[in-house]
Amino acid sequence: MTIHMQTFTFHCRFTTDARLPGYLGSTLRGAMGWSLKRTTCALRRQQCAGCLLRQQCVYAWIFETEQYRDTGGRTINARPHPFVLQPGGCRENMQPGESISFSLLLLDRAVEMLPHLVYAVRIMGESGIGSGRRQGLGRFALQQVTTDGQTIYSADTETLASCPEPSCIGLGKKTGCGPSLLKVYLLTPLRFKQGNRMKTDLPFHNLVRVCLRRIAALEEAYGDGEPDLDYLGLVEQARQVEVQDSSIRWQKLYRWSNRQRQNTSLSGLAGSITYSGELGEFLPILRYGEQVNIGKQTVFGLGKIAIKPRKEEGAS
Repeated sequence: MTIHMQTFTFHCRFTTDARLPGYLGSTLRGAMGWSLKRTTCALRRQQCAGCLLRQQCVYAWIFETEQYRDTGGRTINARPHPFVLQPGGCRENMQPGESISFSLLLLDRAVEMLPHLVYAVRIMGESGIGSGRRQGLGRFALQQVTTDGQTIYSADTETLASCPEPSCIGLGKKTGCGPSLLKVYLLTPLRFKQGNRMKTDLPFHNLVRVCLRRIAALEEAYGDGEPDLDYLGLVEQARQVEVQDSSIRWQKLYRWSNRQRQNTSLSGLAGSITYSGELGEFLPILRYGEQVNIGKQTVFGLGKIAIKPRKEEGAS
């Protein structure tokens, strides 16, 4: 089970004042989608769903993911997006000359579409982001694009160098004796549903369940098909893992939806939580989720987790 993946970081510098939201993920996703469509769409008045060029269109393949049938013949409502935004931190009021960086994790064919995305970010900078962009605010210049510590694009030359070979993501094998304690950090709000209701707590079996859903969806769409895992057995086993300590809280977060013409919620779980129990079986699953974000709205950068396994103090 392997999916090609690569993370690219875009380093930008504002050329005008900028008025930005507290969380930049939704703003970047919307502006990038608009810029990519503007620069790649050949039939701008045509709806993507019925477009003759859909299968060859960079914008449609990345942003307007289509319905498809999985290897079991089931109809999947939409292929998961082949990217994850990783917005960097910034202040709400930025001045000319100040810098901003954000990253894009690209999966599968999206890695090959990097030149289109670089150009789209340049156009995005010329148009501006945040509030007041129609009045000239939020404009920036793309300075560099880096991956694995290597600069592959520079504004000085305006050329894109060859990229290192992408890495692969997959479920590794459990090796050795697993940890008995595991601390999980929710770096951006984690949103997920169970029984058609948004969950506000995080017992370990729910965390495992969310990771398994993400893995199955990505591997079905971009890998070798849904992994041959004992899903029910893993969830039942995860129920034996206990919460030792938790600072989990519900973080309220909203975005403006241009399509719906109203604020929509990006609220979710934030903080950290420590689990204790037999955890070794689950580390490959959690490491996978750590790389690709989990839960809902990962394209906005939600569901980013970091895990820190360790032995219990005094354990041999």
